[in-house]
Order: sequence, then C-alpha cells, then structure tokens
Amino acid sequence: MPGFEGLGAVVGSAVRRIILIQLAVTIAMALLMLMYLNVIAAASAFAGGAVGFITSLVYAKKMFAPLGSEPKAIIMAHYRAEAYKLVFTILLFSLVFTQFKEVHVLPLFVAYIATLMVYWVALIFV
Repeated sequence: MPGFEGLGAVVGSAVRRIILIQLAVTIAMALLMLMYLNVIAAASAFAGGAVGFITSLVYAKKMFAPLGSEPKAIIMAHYRAEAYKLVFTILLFSLVFTQFKEVHVLPLFVAYIATLMVYWVALIFV
C-alpha cells in the first residue's frame, strides 16, 4: 500500500509503549499496595498486573500479518492472537491461584483491570 511503508514501525512502537505503560502501572499498583497494605497485597497486585502485561506480550508476538495482507489474513491473525492471549490468561491466573496460596484477590484483580484500562487510555493518545 503506497504511503504506508513505515506503518509497521509505528504500530510496533505503539505496542511497545502500551506494554511498557502496563508494566509501569503494575509496578505503581504494587508500590501503592506495599505502602498502604502489606507485602502480600503488593505481590498480589504485581501478579495481577503481570498477567495483564505478559498476555499483552503474547498477543503482540502472535499478532503478525505482513504489511499489505488481505483483510481475511489480518483478522485470522487477530483471532489467533486473541486465542493465545485467552489461553495464557487462564493459565497464568491458574498458576497464581495454585502456587500463591496467600494471594489477596482484590489487589490481584484491581491491578489486572488497571493494566487492561491502559488500552482504553492508549486509544486516546495513540
């Protein structure tokens, strides 16, 4: 597509920024929990945020369609990436709940939701 040669780099840098912001939100949430609650709440928040940004990384790695691909190929890449992201989300939350016996559920899900909200805010700025 003429005029869209640099689009891949722009999209890649936007995705990188979003994932870095998710990481920053995760760290901020964990620090807030550490300051106002305790270490277990902070670790729970970090675990929830980690599920958010790790699954975003999985999506970013699996969502590949060469520049100029047919719309059907692009949508199939999106579906495949979303399926991987869903599976990884289930696996990571299963891992947290089976291995982290003292997990505080509220900080876990608050941080996870905060990382998801990064997408909504990013839509305004990206």
